[in-house]
Amino acid sequence: MSFKPASLAQLFDPPEQYQGIFGWLCGYAADAGFLEDALERFSGLTRARRAYQGRILLAVMLDPGNPQIAPAEAPGALHLPVKTANLPFALLHAKVAVIGFRGVDSDRFVLRIIVSTGNWTRQTLEESLDLAWHLDILGRDTNNNVAPQDRTDLAAAWDFLSWLQQFFDLRPLERIAGKDNESTSAAAKFAAWIGQIAKRQKEYPPHFFDSRERSLFEQLPDLVRHHGGNVRRNYLALGSGFFEGEGAIDTFVPEQIFEILKEKSLVTMSCEKDLFVNPLACQVVAARQSWIEKKGWTIHAACMPAYFGAFTRALHAKFIFNANWSEKSNKCSRPWVYLGSGNLTNPGFMNKAGWVGNLEAGVVFAPEALRWSVEGKKDEGADVVTNLLPIHWDDAEETPLPTLQAGQGMPERDASFVAAPVALFLWSEWPEGVSLTTQGEVLEAFELLDPDGCPCERLANGSFAWPGKRPRQVTVAWSVEGSMRTASVPVIDRYGRYCAADLPTLDLEEAWIQLANFPMPPEDEELAGSDAMDAIDGVVAEGVAQVTPPSAYPVRRMMILVEDIAAKQIAIAVTDWAMWCSRLEQVLTQAKDSEVVRAFRSISLNPLHPLLAPAFRPAFAATAQTQQGVRYEAALNAAIAAWQLENCAKLGELR
Repeated sequence: MSFKPASLAQLFDPPEQYQGIFGWLCGYAADAGFLEDALERFSGLTRARRAYQGRILLAVMLDPGNPQIAPAEAPGALHLPVKTANLPFALLHAKVAVIGFRGVDSDRFVLRIIVSTGNWTRQTLEESLDLAWHLDILGRDTNNNVAPQDRTDLAAAWDFLSWLQQFFDLRPLERIAGKDNESTSAAAKFAAWIGQIAKRQKEYPPHFFDSRERSLFEQLPDLVRHHGGNVRRNYLALGSGFFEGEGAIDTFVPEQIFEILKEKSLVTMSCEKDLFVNPLACQVVAARQSWIEKKGWTIHAACMPAYFGAFTRALHAKFIFNANWSEKSNKCSRPWVYLGSGNLTNPGFMNKAGWVGNLEAGVVFAPEALRWSVEGKKDEGADVVTNLLPIHWDDAEETPLPTLQAGQGMPERDASFVAAPVALFLWSEWPEGVSLTTQGEVLEAFELLDPDGCPCERLANGSFAWPGKRPRQVTVAWSVEGSMRTASVPVIDRYGRYCAADLPTLDLEEAWIQLANFPMPPEDEELAGSDAMDAIDGVVAEGVAQVTPPSAYPVRRMMILVEDIAAKQIAIAVTDWAMWCSRLEQVLTQAKDSEVVRAFRSISLNPLHPLLAPAFRPAFAATAQTQQGVRYEAALNAAIAAWQLENCAKLGELR
């Protein structure tokens, strides 16, 4: 059998001829191992290239009990803290993502919704049986023709994520010093795509639903009727990675789900009922096994499909599967599926979000053309129920039910990651020294700690003296009700890069390679001269080799660069212009000490001046009469200043 569904991390892979731009996700838990895998797939960039790029690709909102994932742990991911531990729900348990991909050399984009039963962790990838649903929505910068159901699903998922944002500290995503950078530009582009497409259509209820206003249980029957049809079905399977404790018998959630489906004429009176569990940790199911079986339930250990190999996995998925079956046919008739974050418990499924209810989300949908079993050795089984859900029916041969164990209850955890007084620092270099300046609103008093854990000196202008090279992130400490808290805060360089590795020195040819590859960052081998992974706190490895430029006529090499830049930038789209200006300023500044630039400095001649000519600029940025033109001239003049040629003669200017 060759069929194997995508892993949760693989759902971050871009479609063919697309690349990941930006996205939002929320969940109960995440870790750097999973995010590193997802980010490399999403962006197509290795860890070193993302560290160099210094761009936020995924904004991550987690339950506050999850420890901080520091900015340098998974370059490209920004773990946002909650503003306060007092949230209007017991746990942030929903696992939802909306991510955006743009077409390579086209005006197309794809928005992908992901709803998962599993957390964004390595454990989900390696140890758990989990499920995920995803939907890709194709759009264009103009003339979108998107199906009404897709618009509604996107609107529902995005409404949920955007509502959740109000409880998180979004200061790290604000414009730095009033300027756009690659991160804010990508986030704005993503938001514009959402605005173009997401629109609820009253006659198309979404597949996506959540527990903000009503419990998942209360919403389930109507969603089943709409998406699956108002039909009685004779088979019902439920599974959950967690059930409630021993005392929860009169409110046994699977039985309540069966009863409401029976009341709404969605199952037959004699419906076959299967319950799938993790036999080593199934709480009330182990404690009340005989009572549950007397209610007509057959308890099974969850099935691990063969494509997982020999490693044992434990059920973590939460699902409901309902369909009609007949001995005369292999066809699975009128099926529908619920999958989501909500365990089959009172906090997870029966209660709406509140002090006794978790914030949950899931989907109800009707799969097409499902079969009950494979037919023949060459059958890949891509549409077979037992390959898509962790269910089975032959306990004796496949997965015998061992003695059930209650296992551990849901662990309680205190808030671990709450917003620090300061969200960002801006790195500044002055003739008299270097410093870190707070960016955005400062909420309360704090201390900035140096690499040795000692408080940094606060300067007269309010910034902090820093003992060494630019760090990628720093530690701040502050007091909350008499106890000390610490958090890692990203440092932003002058180009608006977040938690970024130092830029390597470039010669002119290397500078052009990086500009020619725009919007992609440089390859790993081009970063060999940088400290891409070594300077978390400003301590840099010694002995870094410097690039030796090839010998050639400096004027010829410079003119080739200017001509290549002009030819490249006149073809750049307006939506990428802010990113191009940032990249141009950054790369030209990296070349300020190259042999060719030093030669022009020695003759006091500014060779970049021709790039200000309207003919060398796209029409929308041809002059300073447009915002794009102002941004371009500021970037080019900053590069000229970095080359120390701002007061020199200008190439091409008549005297």
